[in-house]
Amino acid sequence: MIAVQDAPIKAEFDLDLWEPLRNRALAPTFAGRLSDDLELRREFLVGARMMGYELVDLDDLERIAELRAMKPARYPLQPQQLLVADALNAEGYDEMVVEIVRRASKTTTIFLWCLGRCASRSDYLVTFSAQSGVKGTARLREWKTRLDRTCPDPDADLPPWKRGVQRVPARVARHIALFGNDEGLTEQTEPAARGFRVMMGEVGKGIYFDNGSQFLVLKPDAEAYRGEAGDISWADEGQELDPEEGADFVAGVLPLQDTREGAMFVMSGTAGEARVGPFWERVNRLRSGDDIGGVDYCAPEDLEMALIDNTKPANAEFVKRLLRSVHPGIGTLTTLEVMMKRWATLGTPQWAREYLSLWPETYGVAVIDAKQWEAAALLKPKPMPPRVAFGMDIRPGGAYGCIAAAWRDSRGVAYVSIVEHEQSTAWMPGKAQELTKYRGADIAYDAIGEALATSVEMLNRRNPRPRLRVQTYREHAAGCVQIMRDLERGKLRHFNHPGLNYAAGHAAKREPRNSDAGVWLWTSSEDGADVSPLIAATRALRNWDQHYAKKTSVGTATPYMGE
Repeated sequence: MIAVQDAPIKAEFDLDLWEPLRNRALAPTFAGRLSDDLELRREFLVGARMMGYELVDLDDLERIAELRAMKPARYPLQPQQLLVADALNAEGYDEMVVEIVRRASKTTTIFLWCLGRCASRSDYLVTFSAQSGVKGTARLREWKTRLDRTCPDPDADLPPWKRGVQRVPARVARHIALFGNDEGLTEQTEPAARGFRVMMGEVGKGIYFDNGSQFLVLKPDAEAYRGEAGDISWADEGQELDPEEGADFVAGVLPLQDTREGAMFVMSGTAGEARVGPFWERVNRLRSGDDIGGVDYCAPEDLEMALIDNTKPANAEFVKRLLRSVHPGIGTLTTLEVMMKRWATLGTPQWAREYLSLWPETYGVAVIDAKQWEAAALLKPKPMPPRVAFGMDIRPGGAYGCIAAAWRDSRGVAYVSIVEHEQSTAWMPGKAQELTKYRGADIAYDAIGEALATSVEMLNRRNPRPRLRVQTYREHAAGCVQIMRDLERGKLRHFNHPGLNYAAGHAAKREPRNSDAGVWLWTSSEDGADVSPLIAATRALRNWDQHYAKKTSVGTATPYMGE
């Protein structure tokens, strides 16, 4: 399958070198099981060879010099790459997480693993996304450039309709035409296609193999994955995903693996800006010894930031020792001197995330004061007025949905009430129709993921048609701040709904990526906590304050719903 011209590259892999080389790798801080399957290691080496990497003894300087002198140059695999490959090949896991500090060949190694499986197996399907559609395309372009150098395409100069056909050199064709083929000259044909092709168009972007395997590059969006069942679903730079959108993406991807035996979901990246989101959840599971595979190179979680403060020169020696203990790329792919330059120039929190895998503690901690929340509870139900505002939220994956109502009285006191909080979202379109009896009332929602799909179902209802209003994340962020202010000032009332109480007790702050400083939204303070009632109530109150407060009086009461 692989068209390579250098005889040494065609040699069989010396798998006896694998374990001695792997054992030279810096041990990860946390890791799942490791595989010792020779066939799986051979598949990885197939992918490595396609990209110009070879398994060699790192002490054999003469052999390494030979590799670097080849045209194009080839490079030795590093110990940590073999360790990561054995971790990814471990049996019994359906999810993997790989957190490795910058400049340690994390993404390249996982790509070699995927590439080798695609080249070695028929009809093997891999999906890949990275931070955004643009970033995924950039990665594919880098890989294509390398593949074009190490596995030249003999059909590159031919029109599409002639590609993939075995060709006879022109001089041989003339000889056969003049004198016949008594000498069996057809055996001197040039190689056919290299066994795969790379597609860079907007549709069908990826690597397609002659054996039916595919490596598809998709946006990190659940909608992009619809119908794309895969043996491996790989999301790189997982820390860059917005927590809510990322959770919706993962919830949409995981079910697509149900039809593929042995399928795996792989997330990789470095430490993020907050301990929230699907990547942090999986890193935390690995650190907790949960049933998830992979590796995590990280500094101690209780490390005091003052010890690595780059404004204190005395910290330099401590930082050097720390780097040697957690950075597997030092001495193989980068140097300690380069890392120290980064320490001196980057801000300490950013450097700690990038090069020590330290996740900050600033967010991810419950923030609503329990005593204030308890004091805001009403002991008796209060009827809703004829004009109220509604808001809704759906937990990523659609496990739970919630619709809440909100209004203010003549004194400006805010009331938030849960209309309904149930499993799934099937009930929501019908409930949205019922709420049209509240004159002029609409339901605020965010137009992403499950909420977008559910809003379409709602708007397809007729007689009556529900009224909806998109609420942007900045509008919702203002609502989050307002809820806290009203609570602290004693101007918020709620009705002791169990789901809302639970959400308030498990709510934390998170900063949306690329947002202005100080802008934050609700998230859960622990894995699996459902805070959709609080988000729905916040949307409802923000909807009221934006669109109802100056347009209506409270008026007479109607029967109270939901408690």
